[in-house]
Amino acid sequence: MHLQTSNILRRDLRMLAVIACYGHKNVELLQETINDYRTMTLQVDVVVVSNIPRDLGADVEVIVGLPSENPWSLPFAHRAVFARNVDRYDLFAYSEDDMCATEDNIQAFVEVSASLADDEIAGFLRYEVDSSGQKSLPDVHGGYRWRPESARRSGGNVVAEFSNEHAAFYLLTQAQLRRMMSVDCFVRPPYEGRYDMLCSAATDPYTAYALRKVIVVSAFDRFLIHHRSNRYAGKVGVPLSVLRQQVEALLDVADGLRPASTLLPAESRWPQGAWAKDCYERPRQEVLDMVPIDAATILSVGCGWGATEEQLQHRGARVVAMPLDSILGSLASSRGLEVIDGSFNECIERLVPGSFDCVMLNDLLHLLPEPLLVLARCSKFVREGGTLLVSGPNFDSLRVLAKRAINKGGYRKLRSFEESGINLVRPGLLRDCLKPSGFDNSAVHWSAQPTGRTFDSKFGRWGSANWVMRARHSTEMCRETGQR
Repeated sequence: MHLQTSNILRRDLRMLAVIACYGHKNVELLQETINDYRTMTLQVDVVVVSNIPRDLGADVEVIVGLPSENPWSLPFAHRAVFARNVDRYDLFAYSEDDMCATEDNIQAFVEVSASLADDEIAGFLRYEVDSSGQKSLPDVHGGYRWRPESARRSGGNVVAEFSNEHAAFYLLTQAQLRRMMSVDCFVRPPYEGRYDMLCSAATDPYTAYALRKVIVVSAFDRFLIHHRSNRYAGKVGVPLSVLRQQVEALLDVADGLRPASTLLPAESRWPQGAWAKDCYERPRQEVLDMVPIDAATILSVGCGWGATEEQLQHRGARVVAMPLDSILGSLASSRGLEVIDGSFNECIERLVPGSFDCVMLNDLLHLLPEPLLVLARCSKFVREGGTLLVSGPNFDSLRVLAKRAINKGGYRKLRSFEESGINLVRPGLLRDCLKPSGFDNSAVHWSAQPTGRTFDSKFGRWGSANWVMRARHSTEMCRETGQR
């Protein structure tokens, strides 16, 4: 059935909605979600997959049983339901039990689907509402960010990709489901990879079937879906206003008004995005304290949204930011920072060697294939007597070493960047690299943050989650080595 519609969603469209609900915690939210579907004008049949029997009304089928012994595998039960009903429905929705999809969400999906490429699926972003009524996006956190080069016009809309594909809800057309079934009948066993098992079930079309989730940023609000439990509000995620700024930047990219640039390939490939650079970090006091108070000019290489750099600017310093990408750069620029967008090579060509009192590289080097080369090139912008500041995760903590010893979670892969996407960058390695370039008097601060575990903090560097290293560029050392 062709899915082009008018402004009113066609009532002859049939949708199958499969909702996963485990235990008793979200029973009331589940009932609200079911009632949402009952009030829609299109024909919706609801199936609930559950670990226990439930009476949800004569119009709701309940399928009891786990796909595997792992209780987190329950969401994967929806795939078999989709597969055996592929001929009966035009649309297929998977949802966790606390997702509030609206008829306008579904209509927006139908309207844009015909204009997308064959390997693209229109996707959604979750929002939550806190006690004051403020909206935030829980899936926008840590290392997750927009891919600037993906912003483009499609059928009168602008679409772009966000690196976190999880939204606890997805929608497919019959043609998209058939495409996935042609690969493996859409019934492969439960698994986990980039995401944990719960989230893998909700991102399966994108992570297992070479399809791409795109967000229609030109109709951004119509692709926001309420996570009605609001469980992360005020804890994880960024305000909706921040996303609106990013959307404006993506629209500019699509229109050629802003570059579609990425500084360096610095995404964490580790499961659940572990050790990713936090693009939306809260300024860490141990980092701020290591920046010399008299540093008048500061270069930040690979910054996120610029909160740390803004704090340094408030001290009176001139801060130049080289953001991870041009979309994050729009946020840094809105804070009043001087932003240089472009690739790493393009950015450093626009700078004068020896022109900064302090150069910072925070939580970046371990994600790069050639960290020492990047460090060496950045160090050239530190003036004589200036400071180089570098921070990163502590891969020599007792927790990490123990997991590597027993290979818990595949931690032995950390020995290889090709396998893990992680380079084991340590302060000692950086000191050795910097010494021939005239840097000495290195100081290292070890911190249990961001975990803040009291037990770990008792073990000093062996219990620390991360480190901050400060190295001073010495005029005497330069004369001895004959550099600069």
